[in-house]
Amino acid sequence: MYNTEAELALSMNISVKQLRWLAFKPFTYPVIHYSRFQIAKKTGETRTIYAPKPYLKTAQIYILKNILDNLAVHDAAHGFRRHRSIITNAQPHVGADIIIKLDLENFFSSITYKHVQKLFLSLGYSQSIGTLLSLICTIKDVETCHPRCLPSGSPASPTISNLVCYNLDQNLSQIASDLGFTYTRYADDLTFSGKRDRANISTLIKQLLAVIAQFGFKINPNKIQILPKSVRQEVTGIVVNHKLNISQTKLKAFRATLHQIEQDGLSGKKWGNSPNLIASITGFSNYVAMINPEKGGELLESVERIKQKHILNTPVL
Repeated sequence: MYNTEAELALSMNISVKQLRWLAFKPFTYPVIHYSRFQIAKKTGETRTIYAPKPYLKTAQIYILKNILDNLAVHDAAHGFRRHRSIITNAQPHVGADIIIKLDLENFFSSITYKHVQKLFLSLGYSQSIGTLLSLICTIKDVETCHPRCLPSGSPASPTISNLVCYNLDQNLSQIASDLGFTYTRYADDLTFSGKRDRANISTLIKQLLAVIAQFGFKINPNKIQILPKSVRQEVTGIVVNHKLNISQTKLKAFRATLHQIEQDGLSGKKWGNSPNLIASITGFSNYVAMINPEKGGELLESVERIKQKHILNTPVL
């Protein structure tokens, strides 16, 4: 526990002046501490990333490792955690009669400075130290004029989001349990599963929306899904109707892509959003292997053949 600015600065191996520069300068000059860029989302939209520059990133990593990593996260949370994944998030929903999926809109930017400050103060830090820690971990986007919030790109933001959402997860878990549903959360993806009971489903959604709003979040109305067993039920990209599985449509498309690459080479081919095609096809093959080792193994063998044929045997000019 740090009681003074001097103690906090000393533990971070910086001066008090540097500590205050990291905390207070971003109020008016966020460009000093962050690099801003955009990445493509699956929907075709873009997501703004604020990557902290080295001095600030070092401070955020220190806070993450020495303060945040030791704190308890709710058991319903599966994102951004060791030994948890999209697979552990999907597993509890296998074989359910009905699956309800909701999406928290603008997740990181909805977690404001006040949320983060409340977290640090709840740990016993003084107002001044809690303020410093909160300022270092949040950003004010002067272009959007949104309240100061968690930046997408900070190494501390994912863990802070889970900690801030502890009470939300607790409330949603209780509502779900009372109505006979199972609840998990992976970052901004909320999933509920249970028996197909129209009355309970209606009551569940009504109560969920009220609690979510109470905690300062909004649901994306275009992403509310109610999936009966008669349709393909996917949770964090994994089919869960009878067992954990990969979408056959996506798997077929991927195999076709691998075949084209193996026959004709890498030029003009694409899979996913990464410009590194080999990394993309390797990553997806490993993802399949986690869910279905046999199918994943076959895909990884295809990727290895592609590497041997089109990379390792390419003559150096």
